[in-house]
Amino acid sequence: MTTFVAGGSVNTPFGVNEFLRSTKDIKREHYMFAASTLPARTIDGVSGQKVLQRGVVLAKIMTGPEAGKVGPYSTDTTGVTDGRSDPENIVGINETFLPWQLMERDVEVAAVYEASCVQAWVLEYTAAGGATPQPLSNETADAMQRGGAAGKGVDITWK
Repeated sequence: MTTFVAGGSVNTPFGVNEFLRSTKDIKREHYMFAASTLPARTIDGVSGQKVLQRGVVLAKIMTGPEAGKVGPYSTDTTGVTDGRSDPENIVGINETFLPWQLMERDVEVAAVYEASCVQAWVLEYTAAGGATPQPLSNETADAMQRGGAAGKGVDITWK
């Protein structure tokens, strides 16, 4: 027989991050995401967890064994040396929620490269943030607008 136990346990909130201001006129491109580029985190005492949220800025990997795939853009220019820290290599914003799949393999993801988004809801990795993504900086947001460093193929309007 099923019973209810008052108090239960408290877990870290878990769900899909929304980053789009509007769902009208969104343009996407598909890429292979390199699982090795996503930092593992400890969630509720379980280490080695890899969760790719929607809204993470993606950049193309230019060197190494994962070249040609994408990974999370990082402002950490000393720790990330495969091209993902260069704003010129930004391809868009991740739209695919992967709560566990990257612990096992590389996965194809959709990157939004033209849309209207809320800057505070878009995420990037920084050296200071470690394995936890941080809200998008103004510098990266500027690079993702038409005419910015990544303006060759990315045009995000910020709200």
